[in-house]
Amino acid sequence: MSTSSRSFKQTKQKGSLAIQIRDHMRQRILTQEWTPGAKLPSEFELASEYKAARVTIRTALRSLEAQGLVDIRHGSGSYIANLDHGIRAGLQELRSISTTIQEMGFTPGIIIRASEFRLPTKEEARDLRITEDENVYYMERAYTADGKVVAFSYDTVNITGLSPALMKKFAKVPIFKVLDSVGKHPVRAMTEIHALKSDLIGWGASRPKSGLYLQLKQTHFLRDGSPIMTGSTYFVEGRFQFMIHRTV
Repeated sequence: MSTSSRSFKQTKQKGSLAIQIRDHMRQRILTQEWTPGAKLPSEFELASEYKAARVTIRTALRSLEAQGLVDIRHGSGSYIANLDHGIRAGLQELRSISTTIQEMGFTPGIIIRASEFRLPTKEEARDLRITEDENVYYMERAYTADGKVVAFSYDTVNITGLSPALMKKFAKVPIFKVLDSVGKHPVRAMTEIHALKSDLIGWGASRPKSGLYLQLKQTHFLRDGSPIMTGSTYFVEGRFQFMIHRTV
């Protein structure tokens, strides 16, 4: 079903107008209202459709370009990127894996193997800037797309200031969504990237026989600079693609 600009409604809770237009246009791209290789309407036409300034449309288009969904050709216009249909995300983005999987047309799922309160390791305490006698919330999860595991994630959350009722939701609702509900949305992450082979990562039938992964080791920060979560996500080799936007 087409998602035209007529169904677009700005809301106060979902970020700036440019971000909301970007997300709406992304849906139009992923539902193939605009097909791969097609030229998008001009900035002027999109500004008229969305009732927004051209600079807002330009910001949205640049964000889509950074996500690998749009090619901006100076002097010619913007075109839908002609790429394959795998699961892909921009390395410069900080987005929920489940959201990315869903937006790429797959059915997302989460398998939780461990979920517990415990004391942090020395490394976790250092990364979260807490003492080793303060409890944290630890989770081991597998992310699936159409029932097939694409990543294993091991995460530790700084629970300082979080209510017990809120923390119970971690086992049922994506962590970012839970944190969003209390205004603790991470806005940046310090990330290390490693390619590795290990028989100790993952579990279950979807665990790759090759043992090959791309590790994203991340510590997530709030806008005030305080760390809220640390851990590693291991993307199964060949099941997830990352876009890198090359600047001139």
